Amino acid sequence: MINLNIKNKIAKEVIEWVILVIIAIVFAQIINNVVITNSYIPTPSMETTLPVGSRLFGFRLNYLFSKPNRGDIVIFDYGFECKNCKRMYQKNEEEKCPYCGEPSKTGKKVHYIKRVIGLPGDHIEVKADYTAKSSSFKILQFKNEMDVSCGHVYINGDQLMEDYLAEPMIVDENRYKSVDLVVPNDCYFVMGDNRNNSEDARFWPNQFLSKKDIEAKAYFVYWPFNKFGIVK
Repeated sequence: MINLNIKNKIAKEVIEWVILVIIAIVFAQIINNVVITNSYIPTPSMETTLPVGSRLFGFRLNYLFSKPNRGDIVIFDYGFECKNCKRMYQKNEEEKCPYCGEPSKTGKKVHYIKRVIGLPGDHIEVKADYTAKSSSFKILQFKNEMDVSCGHVYINGDQLMEDYLAEPMIVDENRYKSVDLVVPNDCYFVMGDNRNNSEDARFWPNQFLSKKDIEAKAYFVYWPFNKFGIVK
């Protein structure tokens, strides 16, 4: 009888622990899918703000009752990685890969992280207005010393002050073309901080990010340690 009681007690404790573990897993999934997002930075498009390999938390509820502000760094649903040809592409009305025709639903979802530059109704211009020496670039490397055509972002005619950029932004009408557009309602214009190596809205087929595709605001970097803290 004593052995039976001990067995029942052990079984009860095991069941309680299993229930606790299940509750913890379910709670963690709810938090991750509804409240926060745990994101990884695989490309250099946001350097030096967010170096390659950075890990951060985003807050999913931030824009539930408010709208993104200029300067916010947002995590959003960009499109898909094609199951067939492995190329990434922006979501489109045809709901298929523009390169091979594979249905989008078979592909892997792709999320981007960029900085909000243009708000609904803003007139955005990215235009060349000065030249910089190639030696002044900290990330992009040049083989020879030369003058490089560079520019700034203008919003409704006023130059945007961007102290988060590590180097001049090239605007040469070749790889780096100028921009002149007005942001539609409920949409945003986003760019990477590493302007010379960022596949951002300047190069998208549809240059506007819909608010409904924004999933979270980037809030807190926890890796690497030298970037530990609030995302700015």
